Amino acid sequence: MNIPLYIVWNEENNLGIPIIDEQHRAIISTINTLHYFMRNKDGTMITASTITILNEYTKFHFITEEGIIKDWNYPEAEAHIKLHNELYIKTIDMASKLKIYNDTGELLQFLKNWWIRHICVEDKKYASFILRRSLPDTDADRDK
Repeated sequence: MNIPLYIVWNEENNLGIPIIDEQHRAIISTINTLHYFMRNKDGTMITASTITILNEYTKFHFITEEGIIKDWNYPEAEAHIKLHNELYIKTIDMASKLKIYNDTGELLQFLKNWWIRHICVEDKKYASFILRRSLPDTDADRDK
């Protein structure tokens, strides 16, 4: 059975920071898994479990990412962390509504739009900042 992916990862989504790129791929994969279960109507129990996995993995990812941007003294770190907090609150709210209304379409569309925009716009900002400073002869910039 050929079921298309909901979100197709491409190399343009990579930031050039291996651990972050790997975690982003895992998050997208989990969203695709949620889509698969919903498309196949595999029930709310497995859907709820997939959402829980996504939320827990997102926590790990945000801890990793926030540690990196703080280590590199990214000047927009606090604003970036605020975006993370807003996503987490919104996802929890939407997931709780899902239990009542059993409609994942809105949740899936929100997750797709948020993550792709966040990775390709917001995360690329800090990645660019870090990668510029990690070039040879600029290691001293890391401590500024």
